[in-house]
Amino acid sequence: MSDKWCLKDIYAGFESDEFKADFTSIPSMVEKLNLLSYELSTFENVVELVRLLEEYSTKNDRLGSYAHFVYATDTANTDATKFIYLLDAIGAETSRTKVRLASFLSKIEETGGNIAQLAKQHNLEEYTYQMQHMAKEYYHMMSEDEETLSAQMSNTGSSAWGMLQDKLISMLSCEYADPKDGGKIRTIGINECRNLAYDADSQVRKAAYEAELAAYPKIEESCAAAMNSIKGEVNLLCSLRKFNHPIDRTLFDSSMTRKTLDAMFQAIDANIQCFRDYMKAKARYLNPSANGLPFYDMFAPVGQTNAKTFTYEEAKTFTLENFGRFSSEMEKVARMAFENNWIDVSPREGKVSGAFCGDIYAVKQFRIVLNYGGNLSDIITLAHELGHGYHSMQVMEEGILNTHYPMPLAETASTFCEMIVTNAALQTLPNNEKLQLIENSLQDATQVILDIYSRYLFEKGVFEARQDHPLSVQELNELMLNAQRTAYGDGLDPEKMHPYMWVIKPHYYSGTFSFYNFPYAFGNLLANGLYKIYDADPSIFGEKYNNFLRASGKMSVEESCKMLGIDVQSADFWESALDVIKSQIDQFKKLTSEVL
Repeated sequence: MSDKWCLKDIYAGFESDEFKADFTSIPSMVEKLNLLSYELSTFENVVELVRLLEEYSTKNDRLGSYAHFVYATDTANTDATKFIYLLDAIGAETSRTKVRLASFLSKIEETGGNIAQLAKQHNLEEYTYQMQHMAKEYYHMMSEDEETLSAQMSNTGSSAWGMLQDKLISMLSCEYADPKDGGKIRTIGINECRNLAYDADSQVRKAAYEAELAAYPKIEESCAAAMNSIKGEVNLLCSLRKFNHPIDRTLFDSSMTRKTLDAMFQAIDANIQCFRDYMKAKARYLNPSANGLPFYDMFAPVGQTNAKTFTYEEAKTFTLENFGRFSSEMEKVARMAFENNWIDVSPREGKVSGAFCGDIYAVKQFRIVLNYGGNLSDIITLAHELGHGYHSMQVMEEGILNTHYPMPLAETASTFCEMIVTNAALQTLPNNEKLQLIENSLQDATQVILDIYSRYLFEKGVFEARQDHPLSVQELNELMLNAQRTAYGDGLDPEKMHPYMWVIKPHYYSGTFSFYNFPYAFGNLLANGLYKIYDADPSIFGEKYNNFLRASGKMSVEESCKMLGIDVQSADFWESALDVIKSQIDQFKKLTSEVL
């Protein structure tokens, strides 16, 4: 079985008759959408428009997914780049439809009408929330000409800059002085180099860290230009759309209140030192004289000194067994992904960094990109992305306009699947392997609490500074270091930090999704809370959980969580979720003392 994914169920290729036919049909569909939206006068017109939007969205999503998937594993593919550009350009014209529909829906509310009642009367009840949200969004919309121009310009603005960062990272090589070969210089890709952060040998980790940092100056100015252009565009558009700050736009798009965000950060701030203490305990375990944890030891294995690695076949077996203990349905979804080659596994030149999952509504499937290196963390990443896939399969039972769920909830199902794998494995492992697994879990928790906090602070700082001027590489580096100092505190070695984290993380390079960082903290902590509910009564949890996932695209974050009896606007909930991680930190300290 190939470790490269198969995309033939989506399209056989850019030259296939099916791809050509679908792509050719898109412009006329957009034209018809705009014509229908111009003639809106009754709710019957809304129904007709929504049904055409469903058809267009299904076809456009299929075309766009295919182009983006090809690009993700071959950033030099000119056809993929071309069709991504063309689809974005054609799709920009739907901005007129969205503004006109939002205007019509907002007038219903303003004149005393009831969207929910009208939707029920016209068999459009499933999209009630989306239409109500769109009515509210009208206040933040520019004119239809301005919204269309903005969408068109982003194709040669933020979208193009984001693709540039992808290409730069995918082609970036590092000059790695291999300690296992007498310091012989080897040229390796950036993803392979970053995977060495999990190596058992501290000299390997340190050499890889140094090689990584030495590589970034080759692309730092280009990435700084991309960052400045994207953040400048977002600042301008947020102002024109009457958002006080880009974070307000993100919260609105995420269907989440500021009260929820503040409650989560309030709990994090109150408990942040325990994560720093974990880092210091790990640093002492690795090196008794350490002054905090060096960045290159952040992912150092703890427990088994031989740093066991896992073949991809072992990773699949491990994941399927543990998913199966939770739910046969979850195991079935994962098995489909494995058996049908929905996963692109290994790092290689031209492939994007990191990992992601994307779904294709038209064929009711998903695809996953990994950069699998064989360490335990890679297995957890596999479980994480399969969690996204499971969420997608649940949501795809809804209408396509309800499949775009909020970012914070997008990271909940994935993290929940990590916990299924981790907690199930902890029941049977001996102490040295148990320590490794707990430490891996704490690595992830520290990333989504401390590292995500640093990313949030960094991005906030960039947006605020960018209002005055484009930031230099030096300013971006210093903002990143200051954010790390604030978040990590005394847990991180002040002499071994990572000033270039802003270069490697693709989430900073989106004009559409700003602050794609706090959703990871939200998802991790919410998943902790969900796991406590599941652990208390597994027999009734499965159906509730699936209903929660299916509903995630058609109600607010707060309403979704209420389906499981969770009040995310209360700091008390977040405190209880953090208690789960704090108990793991206590376990870690106990086990490290026993192993030593």
